[in-house]
Amino acid sequence: MGGAVNSGATHGLFTVLSWSMPSSIAYSIAYLSGIVLSYVINTVFVFRARVSIRSAALFPSVYLIPYLFGLALLTSLIRAGLDGRLAMLAVIVVNVPLTFVLTRYVLKGAGGGVGAAPGRRNASVPERCG
Repeated sequence: MGGAVNSGATHGLFTVLSWSMPSSIAYSIAYLSGIVLSYVINTVFVFRARVSIRSAALFPSVYLIPYLFGLALLTSLIRAGLDGRLAMLAVIVVNVPLTFVLTRYVLKGAGGGVGAAPGRRNASVPERCG
């Protein structure tokens, strides 16, 4: 649900921005805005993790590869003749699973919590399917 809210907001912002600027710039602005919104949604609602300076600092790093891949895919699809709004939807569908896994790792750590020892769950954070 958190991903759907973020994806909808990001796609909406991209659509509005793409009316007045190149798709690559609109994508970059929407993507950066989506990172901030995603941190709030995922920390508070999806993974119920503590907001911290460490997780906030690490959080944008999980988006570098999906960003670059998404920008390349968006550019390729538009050059192939697909409307930018539809191309953006394709990028979202491809990037959601990857960013979910990376986000979970940053917010909950390898063992279940930020700073938890590998292989151990953090008992203070309830496990949820997200």
